[in-house]
Formats: sequence, C-alpha cells, structure tokens
Amino acid sequence: MEEFKLDNKEHIDQISVASATGDDHRTGSSFGAYFNIVCAIAGSGILGLPAAVAKGGWIMLGFFGLVAVVSIFTGRLLVECLYYKPGERLQELPDIGEAAFGKLGRYFTKFFHYTISLSGATIYILLTGTSIFKVLNDYGGVQPLAVRTWIMIAGMIVVVPFSLLKSMKEVALLSVLGVLATVVVVFVVVIWGGINYDPSTVQNDTFVFENLPSALATIAFSYGGNVVYPHVEGSMRHPRSWNRVLTFAIMSITAMYIITGLCGYLYYGRGVSSPILESLPTGTATLIGYVAITAHVLLATPIYLCSFALEQENFLKIDRKYMSKWREFGLRVALRCTICASVTVVAMFVPYFSELMALVGALANCMIVFLLPVAFHYRLYGVKNRPLSQNITAGLVVLLGLFGLCAGTFFASRDLITAIETGKSSASH
Repeated sequence: MEEFKLDNKEHIDQISVASATGDDHRTGSSFGAYFNIVCAIAGSGILGLPAAVAKGGWIMLGFFGLVAVVSIFTGRLLVECLYYKPGERLQELPDIGEAAFGKLGRYFTKFFHYTISLSGATIYILLTGTSIFKVLNDYGGVQPLAVRTWIMIAGMIVVVPFSLLKSMKEVALLSVLGVLATVVVVFVVVIWGGINYDPSTVQNDTFVFENLPSALATIAFSYGGNVVYPHVEGSMRHPRSWNRVLTFAIMSITAMYIITGLCGYLYYGRGVSSPILESLPTGTATLIGYVAITAHVLLATPIYLCSFALEQENFLKIDRKYMSKWREFGLRVALRCTICASVTVVAMFVPYFSELMALVGALANCMIVFLLPVAFHYRLYGVKNRPLSQNITAGLVVLLGLFGLCAGTFFASRDLITAIETGKSSASH
C-alpha cells in the first residue's frame, strides 16, 4: 500500500490520461451529468422530509447541510478511486471493491450495489403504479383497475426508454424532465401550502431529542445515489468537471430538501403527513403535485436500471466491439426487457416489499454512501500524509454511517414487524 500522494492537480492529470485512452463512450455533457445526479437522488423521498423535520424539530434543517457535505466528500472519494492506477480507469463500483480488498471485496460491494440499484427501481415501479391508482381513485371520479395492473403498466412504460436509451448520456434526457417534475412538486408544497397556511392551528418544536435517530436516518438516506456515480462520471466528455458537477448537484438537491422540509413543517407542524401531499387541501394543485412526483419516479427508474444493465452488458460483452450493431441492439433490448420484467413481477407480488427493502436499504445505503467510499480510498491510497481536515472528515463520515446503519436498521425492522402484524404495507397492493 502506497502513501497518500494524490492532490487535485495530480487527480486531474490522471483523469486526462485515462479518458484519452480510446474510450468512445465519453460523449455526455456536464449538464446531463448534473441532471442524472439530481434525478437519481431527489426522488419521492423528498415528500417525507417535512415529517422527518417534524420528528426532530427545527434543528433538523441544519443536518441537511451536514449530510450534503458528507455526500459531496464521499462522492469525490469514490470517483478518485476509479483512477487510483495512473493512466487507467476502473469501470464499475465492484471493480473498486476488488482493487481494494480482492475478490471478497468485489462480491461484498456487488451485493450492496445491486441491492440498491434493483430494489430502488422496483420500489419506483411499485410507487408509480400505486400513485396512478390513487390519483384515479381520489381525483378521477372513476373506479380504476387493480393496483397490480397499474404496477404492470408502469413496468411496461419504463421498459421502453430503458431498452432504447443505451447510456447515461441518453438517459440524461429523461433526467431533465424528472428534475423539472420535482421542482413542480416543491412549488406545489410551498405555494399551495402557503395559501392555506393557518398559524393558529400549528405547533412546532425546536428540538425533539428522542426522535433524532429516526429523523437523521431519514435525511441521510435521502442522499443515496453513489451507485450511479461511476457510470455518470464515465459518460462525461469532460470528467475533470466531476467535482464541480457533483457539488452543484448536491447543493441543488439540498436547496429543494430544505425548502420542502421548512415549508412543510412550518405549515403543518407536528401533524404533517408523510408524504406531505396528504396534508395539502384537496384540489387541482395537489393533483398536479401527485402527477409530477409520479412522473419523476417514472423518469428516474431507468437511471437505476441503466446503471445495473451497463454492468451486466459489460460482463456479457454486449458491445459493438464484439458484435454487429443489430446483434448488439437485439441482445441489449432482450436483456433489459428481462431485467425490467423481473423487477416488475417482484413489485407486483412480493408482500411488504417496501418495508423489507427499507430494512435492506438501511444497511446497503450506509455501506455504499458513507462507509465503503472511505474504506476504499484509504485502502487504495494509504493513510499517511493525508491532510488533517480530510482525516477528521473521514472519521465523521464513518461515525455518521454507523449511526445511520444502526438507527435505520432498528426503525426499518420495527416498521416491517408492524406491517406483518397488521397485514398492511405502506405501499399496499
């Protein structure tokens, strides 16, 4: 293990050499990478953040900034690990795990990586189907098809762009629309909630200590997105812009989170619902919010699936370097249809899937977002000669990750037990 010597200039030089070695996939813009990150991270979880603030009180708003700094820090470490060999670039997250800890590290990383990618996409398809059912039932004035049917329809919609848009560069087109949909949701919460705000009926707390673990775990998990970073950065025409793109993306996400959390808690206080849209008065604006968040979830699903599919295609050598254009296209579409069909079936028939994946995700997110990037970086670049500030930050990241792992696992286990005892899932079919 060599001593840590990587500074920003050296990192830029390594990226320049590695990205000039004939990689013809680097055609995406920094603009597209920005939207891919924002769309992948700022999902439907944004609707639960006012309730997270309500659990811990106003002090929770400060934790958004803390977790944002941590997310930027670990995102930079993760991408630096891709370039730990001068003039070369690792392709995927499991490659980093193998470089750092051998075959065991690869399989360990792959388990958590695939868990997040596939479970995230499955939950998104599940949420899309249930959201469409709710909108038609509550606002359409008609009795819609069964929830499972809408989940199947959601999977059929997702498979079209997922199969036809090959890389993160092409998926970025969907990400732009997904981010715009999220912005619409934020505006609905801020404006529609503000119009109906009655301060005489609201109670707010500054700090609620006993609920701090649950609230902080919710906020920490709302920044999970590291699984797509290698493929997003790998698609960029100018990879040296990664740190800047990542920082702007996380800052944008944090701004939306703080605005939504602040306004939702201000308007509805301790009684705010999760999702926040259930606290808003019934009307056209609330309907627009439901439609917008459903659109976002639908558009974000191909990002998670694309990350997983690109790794399988790399493993199976489904690439024009090894076969004709049409054979590559046919095999890619067949593989992606199979992947999408599989996660849709799981979303339709596995009971208590949301609660089960929240439990697994509590472990997987903390590993991928907080703990593993630090472990990888220190293993590959060594411990010596690092700036004191980096060591302190890394230590805080590890503590936050362990805290989120323990708290998240506890509360997710409790929710799963409650769902089994009551026979009712949070995303009931």
